[in-house]
Amino acid sequence: MRDAFWIGVIVAALAAIAAGYVQAVVTTRPPPVATLRANTNDAGGLGESRAAPHLPDWIANDAFAQDDVVVERARPVAPAWRREQLAIFVGLCGRSVAAESGFLRLGIPLAFVVDPQAAQARAFAQLVRDAGDALYVQVAWPPGGAALRRFRGALGSFDGLASRNAGGMAAALRGSGLAFFDERGNAAQPLEFAAAGVPLIRRDVTADDRGAPGYVAFMLARAADLSRRTGPVVVFVRPLPSTLEALRAFGGSHPVDFVAAAAVR
Repeated sequence: MRDAFWIGVIVAALAAIAAGYVQAVVTTRPPPVATLRANTNDAGGLGESRAAPHLPDWIANDAFAQDDVVVERARPVAPAWRREQLAIFVGLCGRSVAAESGFLRLGIPLAFVVDPQAAQARAFAQLVRDAGDALYVQVAWPPGGAALRRFRGALGSFDGLASRNAGGMAAALRGSGLAFFDERGNAAQPLEFAAAGVPLIRRDVTADDRGAPGYVAFMLARAADLSRRTGPVVVFVRPLPSTLEALRAFGGSHPVDFVAAAAVR
C-alpha cells in the first residue's frame, strides 16, 4: 500500500512537469501565420533543399498561396536600366511580437500588414510606428467610417488598408487620407482609385510561397531584376523566420535599394 502511495505521488509529479512543459511551448512558440506543408520534391530545379539542407523546405498553404507568385500585367518599361528597387510588405502581423519584431531590426524601410483581430496587434502596431515604418490594416470588405474609427481606437494611427478584395475600396477610402494595398495585385479599376484620390499599391510578387532560402532568394532576385526596367517592385512576404533570414542575406549581398511603400504610389 505504501509503495502504491509513493508511485501515485511520482506519477502526479511527472504529469505536472509534462503539463508545465506543454504550456511553456504553447505560450512561447510564435503561432503560425500560414499552414505549411512539407515538400519533398526538388521544386523546379532551383536547388533549394541542396542549398540549405539543414532547413526543411515547405510550401505555404494559406490564402496568399492561391495567387500567382508574379502578377502578370502590363507595366511601363523605362528606356534605360534603373537601379534595383524593392518595396517589401510583411503580413499578416500581430500574432507574435517576439517573432515579427525581427523584421523591424533589419534597418530597411518596410510596410507591415497587421491583422486587427490578432492578440498582439496593438503592441506590434506601436512598434511599427516607433520604427517609422508604414502600417496597413487587413480588412475583408470595404469599411465604413465607424469601422475606420474602431481601427484607430484599437491600433492607433495607420497609413492604409490592405485586402485581397479591391472592390469598393476606392469609394470607401475617399477623403480618408489612407492608401490601399491590393494583395492580389490585380485591381481591375486603378483609375477609380486615382479619381477618388486614394493611393493604390499593387502587389507584384510573393517571395515566400516556399520556405527554403534558395527559393526566397530566387524570387527576390527575380523581383529586383524586374525593377530594373519598371521601377520599384512590390513584394509580399510572410513574417516567418526563414523569410527574415533570406531578406537579411539578400540585402547584404545584392545591390538593391529597399524603398518605402510611398515610393510606388
